[in-house]
Amino acid sequence: MLQKLFTTLYQAVLGNPDPASLIPVYRQSIFPGVGLYTFFLALALALLFYVVLNRVLTTPYFKSSHWAVVLLLSAVLGATIAWQKAAADINAQLASTGQQLAVGEAATLKRYLWGFTATNALVAALFFVLLSFLVKSLSVSARTTPVRWPN
Repeated sequence: MLQKLFTTLYQAVLGNPDPASLIPVYRQSIFPGVGLYTFFLALALALLFYVVLNRVLTTPYFKSSHWAVVLLLSAVLGATIAWQKAAADINAQLASTGQQLAVGEAATLKRYLWGFTATNALVAALFFVLLSFLVKSLSVSARTTPVRWPN
């Protein structure tokens, strides 16, 4: 179920992977793996911000600027995860099949990888924002960060 969810999400934004010979790698390994890693990364960062930094520590970091830094960190780490996982899986697939990409295919692959990386950065930020609304009630100091709603 999650495999289809993340595959549908990424393909709706990016279209089919290019070159076409790598479509199975993206659908079976890259899209679901990166999507799941990104979700758990955003959850971990939301718990870090609301529970660890604003409940456990004695000095709270509850300002919106602190939240924005963690949001930016989520986006950067999401982009890093996407690039690393996709590059590793593609290189493994090409090495196992002995396939060589033409110059045009290599350029298309890089362009698609950059688009995938940027898309995953946005997905990571979106997951962090959504999970912030779910987790912020666990905080003592940051119940109203980034906004007062729904409190």
